[in-house]
Amino acid sequence: MTERKLITVLTDVCESVKSTNNGFVWLTHVGHWRAPQVIAVFNTEQEKQRALTNGWDIDFINQVNIALASIKSAPVGIYFDSEEECKKVSGGNWDRHLSKVKNLH
Repeated sequence: MTERKLITVLTDVCESVKSTNNGFVWLTHVGHWRAPQVIAVFNTEQEKQRALTNGWDIDFINQVNIALASIKSAPVGIYFDSEEECKKVSGGNWDRHLSKVKNLH
């Protein structure tokens, strides 16, 4: 039941931040619901770098922390990645790619 709550609050964050139209396309998590690793995914590395340079990540991190606190959870890490990087490094295989989560912010 609580995994569902985690998915629900992260979906709300995802839908909220997609409206920024900066290349962010989706988010996911790995790990236990009480201490997940949250991964924000952009289309390209360039879009990701531009968003991070412009401070987009600060608002995103705040939204994730607030959402997770509402279900008594806290992220162990918030990461930023891209479809482009997954294709380049892991051949587009997100399961394999996420098994080596990186770019901790």
